[in-house]
Amino acid sequence: PAQAALRERLLSAVVSCFKRHGAAAIDTPVLELRETLVGKYGEGTKLIYELQDQGGELLALRYDL
Repeated sequence: PAQAALRERLLSAVVSCFKRHGAAAIDTPVLELRETLVGKYGEGTKLIYELQDQGGELLALRYDL
């Protein structure tokens, strides 16, 4: 709990500083369609983790997530 509180305070300080200087928050998707990421990084790349949802749709997770 102490580490979580510290992390929250630090993140809050960074976000406040960014906002003061005109930055805007963005929200990026965690999961994307596989074809979208393959188009960005290329086929056979080690930069995406491929997944399949329960409906059979191919999804992917970027390497940094």
